[in-house]
Amino acid sequence: MADPAPLDPACPACAEPHGATDNYCRNCGMFLRDHRLPVARPAAELEVRRPALPVPVRRAVTAIAIGTALKITANIVGRMLAGRAAAKPPGRALARRPRRESTVVSESLFVRRTWIERD
Repeated sequence: MADPAPLDPACPACAEPHGATDNYCRNCGMFLRDHRLPVARPAAELEVRRPALPVPVRRAVTAIAIGTALKITANIVGRMLAGRAAAKPPGRALARRPRRESTVVSESLFVRRTWIERD
Protein backbone atom coordinates (compact mmCIF):
# COMPACT_ATOMS: atom_id res chain seq x y z
CA MET A 1 0.00 0.00 0.00
CA ALA A 2 1.38 3.42 -0.98
CA ASP A 3 1.78 6.12 1.64
CA PRO A 4 -0.37 9.21 1.06
CA ALA A 5 1.49 12.40 0.16
CA PRO A 6 2.29 14.54 3.22
CA LEU A 7 0.24 17.69 3.71
CA ASP A 8 3.36 19.85 4.06
CA PRO A 9 6.07 18.48 1.76
CA ALA A 10 9.72 19.15 2.63
CA CYS A 11 12.30 20.99 0.57
CA PRO A 12 14.76 18.58 -1.09
CA ALA A 13 17.70 20.87 -0.25
CA CYS A 14 17.10 21.89 3.38
CA ALA A 15 14.21 19.60 4.48
CA GLU A 16 12.18 22.63 5.60
CA PRO A 17 8.41 22.08 5.18
CA HIS A 18 6.68 24.27 2.60
CA GLY A 19 3.15 24.79 1.31
CA ALA A 20 1.77 22.69 -1.51
CA THR A 21 1.48 25.70 -3.84
CA ASP A 22 4.85 27.37 -3.04
CA ASN A 23 7.20 27.88 -5.97
CA TYR A 24 10.27 28.58 -3.82
CA CYS A 25 11.48 27.35 -0.45
CA ARG A 26 11.07 30.07 2.17
CA ASN A 27 14.18 28.91 3.99
CA CYS A 28 16.85 28.34 1.31
CA GLY A 29 15.17 29.76 -1.83
CA MET A 30 15.30 26.55 -3.88
CA PHE A 31 12.99 26.40 -6.91
CA LEU A 32 10.28 23.90 -5.94
CA ARG A 33 7.89 23.90 -8.87
CA ASP A 34 9.61 20.92 -10.50
CA HIS A 35 9.57 18.96 -7.21
CA ARG A 36 5.98 19.48 -6.09
CA LEU A 37 2.93 17.44 -6.90
CA PRO A 38 0.10 18.98 -8.93
CA VAL A 39 -2.63 20.55 -6.82
CA ALA A 40 -6.28 20.59 -7.86
CA ARG A 41 -7.75 24.06 -7.56
CA PRO A 42 -11.43 24.93 -7.59
CA ALA A 43 -12.75 26.66 -10.71
CA ALA A 44 -13.67 29.75 -8.64
CA GLU A 45 -9.96 30.46 -8.06
CA LEU A 46 -9.20 30.37 -11.76
CA GLU A 47 -10.02 33.71 -13.27
CA VAL A 48 -8.78 35.23 -16.47
CA ARG A 49 -6.60 38.22 -15.73
CA ARG A 50 -4.87 40.60 -18.05
CA PRO A 51 -1.13 40.12 -17.69
CA ALA A 52 0.42 43.05 -15.86
CA LEU A 53 3.83 44.47 -16.58
CA PRO A 54 6.45 43.66 -13.96
CA VAL A 55 7.15 46.44 -11.45
CA PRO A 56 10.64 47.28 -12.78
CA VAL A 57 9.25 47.67 -16.31
CA ARG A 58 6.43 49.92 -15.07
CA ARG A 59 8.92 52.06 -13.14
CA ALA A 60 11.22 52.36 -16.15
CA VAL A 61 8.35 53.33 -18.46
CA THR A 62 7.15 55.90 -15.92
CA ALA A 63 10.65 57.37 -15.55
CA ILE A 64 11.06 57.63 -19.32
CA ALA A 65 7.64 59.29 -19.70
CA ILE A 66 8.37 61.82 -16.95
CA GLY A 67 11.84 62.53 -18.37
CA THR A 68 10.41 63.05 -21.84
CA ALA A 69 7.71 65.40 -20.51
CA LEU A 70 10.31 67.42 -18.58
CA LYS A 71 12.58 67.62 -21.62
CA ILE A 72 9.73 68.86 -23.84
CA THR A 73 8.73 71.42 -21.21
CA ALA A 74 12.34 72.64 -20.87
CA ASN A 75 12.60 73.05 -24.66
CA ILE A 76 9.35 75.06 -24.82
CA VAL A 77 10.38 77.31 -21.92
CA GLY A 78 13.86 77.76 -23.43
CA ARG A 79 12.41 78.82 -26.77
CA MET A 80 10.01 81.20 -25.05
CA LEU A 81 12.80 82.82 -23.00
CA ALA A 82 15.07 83.06 -26.06
CA GLY A 83 12.25 84.76 -27.98
CA ARG A 84 11.71 87.27 -25.18
CA ALA A 85 15.44 88.01 -24.94
CA ALA A 86 15.66 88.58 -28.69
CA ALA A 87 12.62 90.88 -28.69
CA LYS A 88 14.01 93.23 -26.02
CA PRO A 89 15.85 96.23 -27.38
CA PRO A 90 19.44 96.48 -26.13
CA GLY A 91 20.03 98.93 -23.30
CA ARG A 92 21.84 102.22 -23.87
CA ALA A 93 24.64 101.44 -21.44
CA LEU A 94 25.42 98.08 -23.00
CA ALA A 95 27.58 97.99 -26.08
CA ARG A 96 26.30 95.81 -28.87
CA ARG A 97 28.21 92.56 -29.09
CA PRO A 98 28.31 90.39 -32.17
CA ARG A 99 25.95 87.43 -31.90
CA ARG A 100 27.50 84.01 -31.60
CA GLU A 101 25.91 80.73 -32.44
CA SER A 102 24.97 78.71 -29.41
CA THR A 103 24.54 75.01 -29.04
CA VAL A 104 22.18 73.35 -26.62
CA VAL A 105 23.19 69.96 -25.29
CA SER A 106 20.69 67.69 -23.62
CA GLU A 107 21.71 64.63 -21.63
CA SER A 108 19.65 61.92 -20.00
CA LEU A 109 20.94 59.71 -17.21
CA PHE A 110 19.09 56.68 -15.91
CA VAL A 111 20.16 55.05 -12.67
CA ARG A 112 18.88 51.63 -11.74
CA ARG A 113 19.03 50.62 -8.10
CA THR A 114 17.99 47.19 -6.92
CA TRP A 115 17.51 46.18 -3.32
CA ILE A 116 17.05 42.56 -2.35
CA GLU A 117 15.78 41.88 1.14
CA ARG A 118 16.07 38.40 2.56
CA ASP A 119 14.56 37.33 5.83
